Amino acid sequence: MLQRSMRRHLAVAVVLAIASCGRAAAADTKDQLPAEEQKALTYLLDDWGKDDSVTSVEIALRAVKVADTDDRRFRIGSHIKAHPELNEVVRRWGWVTLVLTPDEKLIARALVNAQRDGRPAPSVADLAGAVGTSEHQVKRGLAMLERYEIIRRDGSRKGVGYGVESRYLNWEPRLDFLFHQVTLASGRQFNTN
Repeated sequence: MLQRSMRRHLAVAVVLAIASCGRAAAADTKDQLPAEEQKALTYLLDDWGKDDSVTSVEIALRAVKVADTDDRRFRIGSHIKAHPELNEVVRRWGWVTLVLTPDEKLIARALVNAQRDGRPAPSVADLAGAVGTSEHQVKRGLAMLERYEIIRRDGSRKGVGYGVESRYLNWEPRLDFLFHQVTLASGRQFNTN
């Protein structure tokens, strides 16, 4: 009787273990990036830390010759944000440093500085002039910053009509929004902070 009960418990344990593994495999598959995006992530994982690099998704996409779209960058960036265990660079510098473009970082920095200093939010035209890009590109940048939950629509903030999420106002200076792009004679590009 005892052996039969033990065998039954063992059988139940095996079934539960197999079911659990199946769910884990399904979750891992769901969390996988499409092949082209995985190619860019693999590039980043190999590149981060070489020559003190903090290479961005944008540069990785260019390096592996994959089209850089806002949706593609968002998917890769969201994956990096959800997986800080990927690399020490993610944990040290933060996902924001790695997923935003230079223009998006400059837009964010201008919004952070204005809000932190109690100044009115700049207009789209002001941001375009400060960043050195078009108003269309500023609007795209604002949309990405909102998508990443760095800024939020705020009717009380005149100008662009966005407020910065409070967690981005606290650090002095905001290292997430600092960057330097380096191009070596070999053609290799990377960011460093």
